[in-house]
Order: sequence, then structure tokens, then C-alpha cells
Amino acid sequence: MFFRISIFTGVLLLASFVPSTRAAQSTAKTQLLRLGTREIATDKATAYGTPVVPMWRAPMPAEDGSRAAGFPILKTAEHFEVWRPKSRRDGAYNHYACLIYYGGRFYAMWGNHPFGEDGPGQRVLFASSQDGKQWAFHGEFCPAPGPVLNTDKQGIHLKPDRWVVADGKLYGIVYVHGAGIYPIARELTAQGKPGAAFLLRQLPENGRLPSFMPGAREIPETAARIRQWYADNDTISWWAHSAGERIVHSRGIDGARLIEPFMYRSKAGLVVLQRSFQKKGEEPVLNNRMYASFPDGKGGWSKPHPTDIPDAPSRAQAHRLSDGRVLLIGNQIAPRFDSGLYLPRDPLTLSTSADGEAFDRVFALRAGASRGPRFSGITGRARGTAFGYPSMIMHNGVIHVLYSINKEDMAVSSVSLDSIK
Repeated sequence: MFFRISIFTGVLLLASFVPSTRAAQSTAKTQLLRLGTREIATDKATAYGTPVVPMWRAPMPAEDGSRAAGFPILKTAEHFEVWRPKSRRDGAYNHYACLIYYGGRFYAMWGNHPFGEDGPGQRVLFASSQDGKQWAFHGEFCPAPGPVLNTDKQGIHLKPDRWVVADGKLYGIVYVHGAGIYPIARELTAQGKPGAAFLLRQLPENGRLPSFMPGAREIPETAARIRQWYADNDTISWWAHSAGERIVHSRGIDGARLIEPFMYRSKAGLVVLQRSFQKKGEEPVLNNRMYASFPDGKGGWSKPHPTDIPDAPSRAQAHRLSDGRVLLIGNQIAPRFDSGLYLPRDPLTLSTSADGEAFDRVFALRAGASRGPRFSGITGRARGTAFGYPSMIMHNGVIHVLYSINKEDMAVSSVSLDSIK
């Protein structure tokens, strides 16, 4: 699942206009899409004519600036601070949340840098809590992998992927960027200390090891079990478009650039959703849709098609409950599609689906960011970043979500599953 990245070069559809209407609701003649092993009927199309996979039956978010985008606020939700930097020296940029419950404690980790997003030397911090409310900060899970430099410089940096439990042990999985892209792992010992870091596969040809793990090698048996954990738990890495040998395309059928895939199992089978991403000057413009792929029956995935799931855009995550329901946590707040919106990530939404095929209810888990960042001059923060990049788990009937606030502070929101029945 960590072996390679595959890029599908789709036909790039250049747009010469930016629609101002709710293109999400544009309809076309009903057609049957053959997407891998799935056949999906649709009468929707994007403003550029691409067929849309229908997966959204909830109301569209409000466009009038209403608080919580017009969605009902989960008033029973509780919000707790995990960590906030006291100074720039602590690292004023904090993002890429990862949460787990293991051995009687909650564990959180995230990326941290003093100057901004994905700057050289970006490290990984972690904290823990017994009740999910009071958090103890533990410091570095992975120290800076090289020189700590401004974000306009090139260099090696780290992005946490997730926590994994293999053979009864807890491992933090982190991806190295800027020196090839590849995963490393560290065990968090029973004493709460990070163990020696090791490779989860061989270094890529252009790979370079972080400075804190000189001479590190792969531990084949442990690495294999960790890779198997991803497959057994219907999970895909955020940072490598692959799951086992099943390659996930990083270009949509319409040429859209796609990033940060996540997987879940619906009633009908596996689904991969991704968000769109646009570099300056690229076409087509951001369309504020999630994209969906399905298994092709040959070990691969269908070409991603746009859906009608609205997106800020931001990273999202899905979780399947034991009764088959699927929860989607993210920023499903775009009031219209195909208009190139880049919206503040407020509110943080929780959407529900009875079977994972269509989401029909949406709640605001947290809304109304009251302030901007305390530290100015930090790169990678869009205006009004607010609540972003959540990591969700279930424990004892309670939904716990770790996320960043303004890419500066880390927080957890918790709400009983009963509150969304």
C-alpha cells in the first residue's frame, strides 16, 4: 500500500467561464455510468458537462452567510483544547490531525512548524488524555528531519498519516516529503516514549533519510503487518495514492487534480473519496465537489468522477458504524459548485448516511470561529481557515474529532452518537 504513486492523465477540460448559478443542480439526460464494478444512474452533470455521481440528498449549505451554513448545531457537543503554542518558537503552524484510543488513553499527533505549512524541518508533536478532555502535551514524536527553514526554501519535512495498532503495539505512521515521498514508523512504547524510527518500505531512488534516523532500515515483518493493517481496516494513506496494490488515480475524469484520498466501506462495497486541489493558473477551476472512485474488479480503481457532495474544499474522513451507517466529517459547506470557491472552514460538519451511498443529514459539530490566528506572517493559512483537517474515532458511543483551529491550535470535539440519531 506504500509502494508507488500512479497519476492518471485525464483529458483536461478547459473552462472559459465561471458559472455564478448553482451548477450543482444542473441536470442532464439520465445515463448509466459504468464505474469499475459499479453501475450508477445519474441525471446530473457539472457545468462543464461531466456526469456527476449522486451521493448528496441533504440540503445544500446556506449561501447567505448564515451561521453554521444553515445546518443544525450539535448543542450537546463539547470542545476541548489539546494544545496551543505560547510563542512562535513553539511552532505557530499546527495541522494534520491524527487521533486514536489505545490502552486506556487517547493519543493525538500533528505536524508543527514555526513559519508555515510544510516548511523544511516540519516535525510531528503528540499529546495524550485519559478522558479526552484534559490533555497532556508530550513534545516531539518525530523531531525536525533536517534544517528548520522558511517555507520559501526547499527541504525535508514530515506529515503524520495516522496511528496504527499492529501485534498489540501502537505505531505512529509519518510520511517524509521533500526527499522522496515515503513512510516511516515509530512505536509509542508502554512508557509513552517514541521508539526507534524505521522504514515501512525501501527508500525511493531519490530518497534521503531524516537526520534523526541515520542508517535506519526496514523491519520487514513489522512493516508487512502495518501495511496489512491498512488493508484490513479499509484505510488508505493520505499521502500516497495507493492501498495495497490498488492504485488510486490522482486526476479526475475531467482532469481535476485530486489529493488526500480516504476510503470507507458502504453497503455496496468500497468507496474512495478525494478532494480537488488547484494550483494557481490551473484549469479547470476548483469545483467544490468531492470525487468518487470504486474498485474495478482487477485490483485497481475506476477513474474518479465528480459527486454532488459539497466541499469547502478541505480534507475529510468517513467512518463506518457497526450498524452500517457511515459518518462523514469535514467541511461540507459549499453553497454551489463549479464556481472556484475557496471557503473558510467553518463550520466543521458531520454528515450521515444510512448505507454510505448517499448522505441525507448534516450537522454542524463546531461553528463560529471567534478569532483569527494569534501569530501573523505564518504561510499556508487561507483567510478564515477555522476548523480543518479532522481525524475522527468512535469510543464507547461517543464521536471524538481532533482538528486544527486556524492551522494554529489543536482541539477535540466530542458528541454522543445518540445525538445524531
